[in-house]
This record gives sequence, C-alpha cells and structure tokens, in this order.
Amino acid sequence: MRFIGGLLLILLLVLAGGIATGFIDLQKTQEGRLPEVAIKGGSLPKYDANVAKVEVGKRKETVEVPTVDVKKP
Repeated sequence: MRFIGGLLLILLLVLAGGIATGFIDLQKTQEGRLPEVAIKGGSLPKYDANVAKVEVGKRKETVEVPTVDVKKP
C-alpha cells in the first residue's frame, strides 16, 4: 500500500513539474455541463424543540488583577 502511494506521489510530482515547465500543455477542447436532474415532491422533516430560555445582559463588577514585574537580567 505504501508503495502504491509513493508511486502515485512521484507521478503527481512529475506531472506537476511537466505542466510548470511547459513540457506538458493542456488545452480545453470542449465545454462541460452539469447533468439534468428532475426533482418531484418531497418535504422536510418537522421537529418540535423545547429549549431553555437564555437571557443575556451586562453588569458592573470589580475584579482584582495581579501585577507583574519584569526585571532584566
């Protein structure tokens, strides 16, 4: 498994190097498009949720902050 991974990594590096140096030139020859998909009906599931009430507010509070002294050696 490690051998295959290493081989793929080397292949990708060679490919990237070839594109970067100009040895490999990729040209788009045809435009792409997404497939057409038809969707009929359907509905989302319904849920009842009972959640706690959260009250957000602010208040003034005094907090003691320690002092730090830095002394150069």
